[in-house]
Amino acid sequence: MKKFELKDIIFLAILAAVATLFGGLAMPVMRSEIFGIQTLVTSPFYALFAAIGIMKVKKIGTLSVFGLFTGFPLLFMSPVMFFNNFAGGVLAEIVTILVFKGYNAKTSVICAAALWMILTVPISLPFSLWFNGSSLERFRNTALPQTILVCVGIIILSVTGAAIGLKISDELKKAGKIK
Repeated sequence: MKKFELKDIIFLAILAAVATLFGGLAMPVMRSEIFGIQTLVTSPFYALFAAIGIMKVKKIGTLSVFGLFTGFPLLFMSPVMFFNNFAGGVLAEIVTILVFKGYNAKTSVICAAALWMILTVPISLPFSLWFNGSSLERFRNTALPQTILVCVGIIILSVTGAAIGLKISDELKKAGKIK
């Protein structure tokens, strides 16, 4: 197993900061009563930057570190968002490593980056209940068709964001900006 170098950590931290800035797009829907709407808004951006990070670093643990870095600034707003990002990253990475044995295939990168955001939805319910109890009410108040539509949207936007991130990282490699 390859060890992380300082340049890997710095790259992931900078990328996480940029992803967190794009995560600010969810601010207008933060108080929405629709369960999962925040993830729907942010999923393409987080998946995009996660894919770029994985393509650059390509080491086991990359997504977990990225999830930790994106979650840390969110800890000050809500512990639930921190745990969602970090736990989602760890679980998505475990699934990807078990299925693909690493990040060598492009499909493994798309799977990991997309699965990360997709997994934050079911993770958010127990963590939200544990910290503040509000998600159960949101979940109960959101009509089933809305919940299904939001979840399908998260899947589509996460996969799309990860695929675009893969394309961007390929172009950055061609340009010699990342190895």
